[in-house]
Amino acid sequence: MSEIKAIIIDDEQHCIDALQTMLEKKCPGVQVSGSAKSVREAKGLIDDLQPDLVFLDVEMPYQNGFELLKLFDKIYFDVIFTTAYEQYALKAIKFNALDYLLKPFSVKELQDALEKCREKKLNRPKDQGISPMEVFLQNMKTMQQTHKKIALPTINGLVFMPVQNIVRCESTGNYTRIFFTDKKNLMVSRPLKEFEELLSDVDFFRVHNSHLINMQQMQSYIQGEGGFALMSDGTQVEVSRRRKADFLKKAMQF
Repeated sequence: MSEIKAIIIDDEQHCIDALQTMLEKKCPGVQVSGSAKSVREAKGLIDDLQPDLVFLDVEMPYQNGFELLKLFDKIYFDVIFTTAYEQYALKAIKFNALDYLLKPFSVKELQDALEKCREKKLNRPKDQGISPMEVFLQNMKTMQQTHKKIALPTINGLVFMPVQNIVRCESTGNYTRIFFTDKKNLMVSRPLKEFEELLSDVDFFRVHNSHLINMQQMQSYIQGEGGFALMSDGTQVEVSRRRKADFLKKAMQF
């Protein structure tokens, strides 16, 4: 297998040095060709060196790692995000099945991330359509807007849907069926847990193993052992007994 040409982007020199040492000593087949400590410097370095892989710090002063990626019309290189922060950005990274390392990370975690990167590259179809990275960048962009939208990958491309127009999400194994206010629905190849992680900060609540609902689209609650949430599309969604107390606490906020 050919050597991977990598660059490291991090605003802290000691983080660059530590990662470079780990790669040189413990990760054969990876050549570190350069490093940068700012978005501006990184853009020029990527254009000049044309790397196969970029280790990208999420949190940097002035501009973050996501803003760097938005500067490229097409992202031809693989990215492994590095971050010290468990927050929304990390949820979005997980949702789109991208690689990341949570600081401080071990040699084993680094090796595992590189192995996943190699496997994806080997199994990636030549005509892959819309990449997970493109979906991720769209979601980062739209979820930060006042009128939030989510980019949903389908076999025909991306569907952009305002979050407020989602009534509920229903689990079907490793897939999720999303129901909208216009009575339409869409099947997406992501498990419900990933939608829960992505949308929990925007008024969605997991009421049952198989259901995530938009609290803004709930009309009333019907009492019972767990009870039922009556949604704006007329459906009654069962609330599990063990989630009832947290659900009612959440419902009181609306």
